[in-house]
Amino acid sequence: MTDKLYAQMGIRIKAIRNEKGLTREQLAEKADISTQFLADIEAGNKGMSAATLYKLSKALCISGDYLLFGNENNECDIEDIIKAIPDSQKENAKKLLAVFAEALGNS
Repeated sequence: MTDKLYAQMGIRIKAIRNEKGLTREQLAEKADISTQFLADIEAGNKGMSAATLYKLSKALCISGDYLLFGNENNECDIEDIIKAIPDSQKENAKKLLAVFAEALGNS
């Protein structure tokens, strides 16, 4: 049972990481864990502490509930969303956010 849970969590973490365009190294850095540990988690070879689950969910801007069980309930505040943007895309994100903020101010 535990092995299956680890495997499913690893699949979800890897899928979200790829969806967000993050390398394993980038996500490991954002979550303050080693790249090898992240690789082991993604492969389903290792579980993690609640603290690591929290750090990964914050780094990916996804709920811990989703990582654990696959329940889609994504609650992130704007700071979490901004932190999850890859550094290579932050300038584009700032420009889009400025346009969005201006549009809201004119409504």
